[in-house]
Amino acid sequence: MPSEETIRAQLSKIPEPCGVLMRMPLDICQMGLVDKVECADGRVRVELVLTDSSCVHFTGLRRYIVDVLRELPGVETVEVTASTTTLWTPDRLQTNN
Repeated sequence: MPSEETIRAQLSKIPEPCGVLMRMPLDICQMGLVDKVECADGRVRVELVLTDSSCVHFTGLRRYIVDVLRELPGVETVEVTASTTTLWTPDRLQTNN
């Protein structure tokens, strides 16, 4: 089973869709969208903090995350959820990664 660090490194390959459209390309980790990562027994759970509770990109992002994480050895299932209690704020940006 990959470590949380390995999973986060894999997640950093995923561009944040709105940033790409606005010509400010950041990955979802730099943007601060990845809130929690849990992994055990071949299962990975990722919780995202979205910039908007009705984010139109969530479905595509979820599919992209599942595909990227399933490439890692030992990952059998991936669950991606959006936080229902936290909304993204600019202080989550991690642009010095």
